[in-house]
Amino acid sequence: MALLIVAGVLAVALPLTVRNLGEPLVDQVPPLRPTPPPVPSHALSIDFGIVTDPATDWDAVAARLDQVNATTVDLNAGRVEFTAFDWPDHPEVAAQPGSDHLAVAARHLNSAPNGGTRQINLIVDAYVPEWIKSDPSIAGVDTDGRRSTYTASAAQLAEGEVGERLISYVAALGERYDPNQIQLTELFLDNDTFGEDDLALFEQMTGSSDWPRTDAGAIDTDAAEIGTWRSDVLAGLLGRIRAALDLTRDGAGRDISLALDVRVNWSDPGATRPLSGHDYTILLRQRIVLQLWVYIGRSGRTPADVEPLTADLRTAGFDMSRFIVSVGLWQGDISADPPDRLTPKELTGTVEAAETNGITAVNVTPYSLMTPDLWTALTRAWSG
Repeated sequence: MALLIVAGVLAVALPLTVRNLGEPLVDQVPPLRPTPPPVPSHALSIDFGIVTDPATDWDAVAARLDQVNATTVDLNAGRVEFTAFDWPDHPEVAAQPGSDHLAVAARHLNSAPNGGTRQINLIVDAYVPEWIKSDPSIAGVDTDGRRSTYTASAAQLAEGEVGERLISYVAALGERYDPNQIQLTELFLDNDTFGEDDLALFEQMTGSSDWPRTDAGAIDTDAAEIGTWRSDVLAGLLGRIRAALDLTRDGAGRDISLALDVRVNWSDPGATRPLSGHDYTILLRQRIVLQLWVYIGRSGRTPADVEPLTADLRTAGFDMSRFIVSVGLWQGDISADPPDRLTPKELTGTVEAAETNGITAVNVTPYSLMTPDLWTALTRAWSG
C-alpha cells in the first residue's frame, strides 16, 4: 500500500545515517557505512505528503518516534515521476524544486534518544500514473484490453524505459543519501500483464507460443506458469536494481539493503503469492529482503491470524531474517472523516504477534493514520 497518500529541498548529498548533515556535494561526503541495523528493529513509515510538506514539524515527529522507541524510520522518497528532491536526471519531477525534503527530515530524525543513531530507510513507489497519462503505451493491459491507470506492463519493467528509470532512481538515492535500506512498494504484477508486449516477453522467457489456455480457449489467468513468469520478471528487475545499487558510492552501495513489499497468502502462507509476481522463493534468489504486507484491516483478519502466518513461513523453510513484517493501519473506508483505521487493541495485538518465529523487524504504516490512542498503544507494545 503506497504511502504517496498526499500527492521538495536544498540540493545536498548526505548519508542519512551520519550526524554532519550539512555537506553540499556527494564528492565531499566520505563513504561512511550505515551502522548495523538494530535487533529488534521497530520502524514507522512516513507518508510522502508529510515528507514534502514544508510545514511538517519534524521535531514533533522525532518526539513521537522517541516516545515509541522507534529504532528506524522509513521516509517516502516518491516515484520516478514525483520526487522529494531535485533529481538531476529528471529535475522536472521534483515536488518542490530547490528543496531536499529527505535531507531536512534526516537532520531531525537520525538521532535516537539513547544517544545513538536511528536507522533511516527510503521508500520508492513504483506506480507511474502521470507517465501513463502522457504515454498510455507503457501501461499494463488486462485480458479485456483495458490499460492500467497506475502500473506499467511487465515488458516495461523487464526491458523498457520504466524499468530503466526505476533502476536509475534507486541508484540515485543510494549515491546521494547512503541510506540503510531502500524499499520498493507497489511493485507487483497481476491483472494487467496481458498486452502484446507482455505476451512477447512471456514467449521469449518461457519458450511458449501463447498464454496458457482453459478448455474453453480463454487465457488461464490462474495458471502456475504465469505466476512463475511474473515472479521471474520482478526477480530480474530486482537483480538489475541490486547491481546498480552495488556500484554506487565507489562500491560501498553493496551495504545498502534492498527490500520489496510483498503480499501475503493468509490461507497458505508458505505458498506465497506467485500470481502477484511474489513467489518468495524466486524473489529471494536476489540479495534482497521482503517486507510482508500484514494488513489485517484490509484482509478481514485479526491479530490472532498473525502468529500462525509467521509460523507457517518458518515451517515452509524460509530464512526469517530476510522478512520484515509491515503492520498497516488501513481499515474500512480511509476516505471517511476521520478515516477508518485499526483500533489501539488491534495495533498492539498485531505488532506483538508480528515479532514471532524469528521475525525481528516490524514496521507500522502509515504515520498519517496514527492517533494519540494509537501512539499510546504502540508505546506499550514497544516499551520493552
